[in-house]
Amino acid sequence: MTVIAGTALAIVGCRSVEGIDPANPARGPGSLVGNGEPVSDGDFVGGADAAPAPRDVAPPAGEGYVECDTACQAYCDSLGLENPINRGVCPAMWGAGLASAPIDRPEACRRLYVDMVGRFPNPDEVNTVCNRASWGETVKELLATDEFLLVNQRRWADKLLYNNRSVNLERAYDMDNLVGKAYRGQVGWDLFAAVTAAHPILTRRHDTDGDRADATFKLFMGRPPYASERSDLGRLYAHWTNGYFDHPYIGRVPDAFIRYPCVDDNGDPDPENEGQCTSIKWGHNQLILTPDLRAEGQGEQEGTMWSGHLTADEWAQLQLPGRLLSEETAFWEFAVDEAMEQYFGYDLGTEVPEVRHEMVEYLLNYNGDIRAVHFAIATSIPYLQSTQASNPEAYPWTYGPLKQIEVEPWLDSLKRTTGMRMGQCDHRISHPEDYLEDDEDMGFTVGGWAFALIKESRWVIDDNRELVTDYRNLARTLGGCPANEIGGRFTTISILNTALQEGMMVELCDPGVVGTSDQIDIAALLPTGMSPNTALSDEVAEQIVTRQTRLFLSREPNQEELDEARAAAAACTPAPCDAESFARPVCFAVLSSSEMLFY
Repeated sequence: MTVIAGTALAIVGCRSVEGIDPANPARGPGSLVGNGEPVSDGDFVGGADAAPAPRDVAPPAGEGYVECDTACQAYCDSLGLENPINRGVCPAMWGAGLASAPIDRPEACRRLYVDMVGRFPNPDEVNTVCNRASWGETVKELLATDEFLLVNQRRWADKLLYNNRSVNLERAYDMDNLVGKAYRGQVGWDLFAAVTAAHPILTRRHDTDGDRADATFKLFMGRPPYASERSDLGRLYAHWTNGYFDHPYIGRVPDAFIRYPCVDDNGDPDPENEGQCTSIKWGHNQLILTPDLRAEGQGEQEGTMWSGHLTADEWAQLQLPGRLLSEETAFWEFAVDEAMEQYFGYDLGTEVPEVRHEMVEYLLNYNGDIRAVHFAIATSIPYLQSTQASNPEAYPWTYGPLKQIEVEPWLDSLKRTTGMRMGQCDHRISHPEDYLEDDEDMGFTVGGWAFALIKESRWVIDDNRELVTDYRNLARTLGGCPANEIGGRFTTISILNTALQEGMMVELCDPGVVGTSDQIDIAALLPTGMSPNTALSDEVAEQIVTRQTRLFLSREPNQEELDEARAAAAACTPAPCDAESFARPVCFAVLSSSEMLFY
């Protein structure tokens, strides 16, 4: 295949910058795709399977993969399972005589909300959204939320390392919009990969053709390329180079440029150099762009063209690397493997290969709509299981996942339940402070377009026109809101983290009742209508624990917790205690518990 761009001078308006919206300044190839009908109807099947009984055979005593004989497979075929994960895992679970672990609805709801929405549910959501006729209806409702998009947009910002000091921020906005289109079902996963593989948010982040090929392989194949793959695919990145663009509102910004290594002095394809732009690993694929008046360049960028001048046809041609990889079976396998690891916390597709096979077919049946993968996982019986396992070392698919919550979902849950006043982060702009001070070199002043950009973003600016950084400062200490200078976020459990988290809980709950400025309103910690001065009794203690367990943990207290509440009420000093002096230490105990960090 030979791809050669024409020399048409269709550049009318390419320099126009009028009307760039500071609320959505996206410019790039993402705007050219996903503007029609969704790639599938979104009517995904498999959301109502009931957990089967295990086949009446002695379960295996070993570890790892379980071979399924003819009788085992016949049993699985007879169950009529629709969910691809349930079908794939059956030979290694129910067909092998292994039972799944039942789960109660609040525990399942809590898991779904953290994974799909990015926070714990509130009591109303447990009783409404998570109380639909089937889990399929619940999951479809969650898939349609803006929060589901934000969870996955944040994940891709981590993967692509958005950084406005390394890449034009307009490209981050454009890529963010593209991710949103993929997770709304407007762009199939193969097209998403093709556009991403030639997006300035990726190409400008790397220095060489081989580095760009390496990054694309890791993103969409789940592994670094072999040396031959790296050099071969790198030839299709030969047109990309890094430079700086004079943005009309924020001055000089880093961006991706196009060069022309495979043409002669007349701008015609050069037979002697065309090998630099030709891949032969996946067939004969040649990508040659030819210059025209747009390739005027400036200074050290002379002879290059700003990628913002590319036509839709040229963008499509540059997306050849991603299209080639999407034709590989391993591309689709990694797409489903990565999503399963996101939800399960382990590589189920490798542990039980039939699951991967079923999931790839399922995704392709829905034309690459990545929502189908998330629906299938979130409604599967292996996912919707209790974390309590009878044999946790042997078969992880026989019990539900237990994972550590990430920083942003933890903070966002606290903000919603406690009313704590904090700012937030915006993953599209890692350094918002760059646009909040007058900068003659950059060419902008506070109060103009740059200030409006931050004002319209998710960052919070206070009444003094200053950036609110409390959320970011705490989150970055714990591994969230990454600046993406070189690496991204980190996840760890340490004494430092525990001290920071417990310190926050002391300020919020204030068990000593010393009146900190961030103290949570006592009305939130008490049952509706209860006075803070109510005399403490066994009944009052149980009501307070019930209220806070529902509020913070999205479930009912168990009998052991109620017994502990009565015992704590009896030991409360100095007696007589009132409702507030009991409720604040309970708040600290609940919010600093492991259940707030693991789900």
